[in-house]
Amino acid sequence: MRREWLALFAIVLTLGRGALREIEKTAAREIQQRIGGGEFHVRIEPDGVDGLVQGRLKSLTVRARDFTMNGLPFTLEPNRPQSGQIRQFVLRMENASLRGLRAESATAIIPDIYYDKGLALSKRIFRLSATGVGACEIVVNETDLAAYIVRKYAPYLQEITVRITPEQTVVQGVAALFVGEVRFRAVGTLAPRAGRYLDLADVQIQIEGAHLPPESANVLRQFLNPIIDIDRDLGLYDGLAVEKVQSELGKMRAIGKVWIPQPSSTGEK
Repeated sequence: MRREWLALFAIVLTLGRGALREIEKTAAREIQQRIGGGEFHVRIEPDGVDGLVQGRLKSLTVRARDFTMNGLPFTLEPNRPQSGQIRQFVLRMENASLRGLRAESATAIIPDIYYDKGLALSKRIFRLSATGVGACEIVVNETDLAAYIVRKYAPYLQEITVRITPEQTVVQGVAALFVGEVRFRAVGTLAPRAGRYLDLADVQIQIEGAHLPPESANVLRQFLNPIIDIDRDLGLYDGLAVEKVQSELGKMRAIGKVWIPQPSSTGEK
């Protein structure tokens, strides 16, 4: 009898692992369909022996690289049941481009996400219904930030270069002002504002080869900021708040809070 019970337990465990792998592959395909291109891998770790059947997951990890997207691939559907729980959702991305801004890497770790367990088990589809608030980190190098500024402000800013050091950030290039094209050099520090904006703060504008009134320098100073509007420029809705920016040699590291947004969020505040 003991052997029969052990054999039955082994069969159930094997079937559970097979279903788990199937759900992982289906989830990866679904993410890829929403984004397009790139490599995606999903790993699910149940919370205990009966975790999958009960809908309790210790972690769900998504690893992705070499892709472009226009917005978040995950959104909440609050009307769905909160019958399953993911204790920790982990998203690790490399070489990801979001609306023209390339990130070397991006990591998000979000606790206490709930999902529709019945739909996941029956159709192998994850639909999220509630979220906790976690931590995120995004790394962007100076070359990619310069390319993003050119794309965002074309044709008004051209030949842009960015130099990031721990002490300061320098943005220089050609600006098309009402008095004509002038070369400029803006020196400041990268800093978040209101969780949503990334500014070149305490910026000083130097104009080379032109005698301009102070108003012209002020126009350029105001025009540069925000360098990045997380909601309007990147389409991240109300799912990310940057709290700190660490400037390093050749790159910046944005650190903040992250959660899964609702699709109806617009980011307007």
